[in-house]
Amino acid sequence: MIGRNVLDESGPMLLTIKHAADALGIPHRALGELARRGDIACTRIGTRKYVSREALISFIQTNTAHGYSEP
Repeated sequence: MIGRNVLDESGPMLLTIKHAADALGIPHRALGELARRGDIACTRIGTRKYVSREALISFIQTNTAHGYSEP
């Protein structure tokens, strides 16, 4: 489990896909797929992908629905 301060300024600037997924409360494979599709920004360093705090916060803000509407 990742620390509670992961998204505040004292946390790491970049998170592994697994730690970012833990912070969002979703499976790491789901976050990996979102990164692969370009739905969430990620940074590649070598063969690993990382997600920034800012990208996580932006993803949450962009994908937060206000209210409910019928399809």
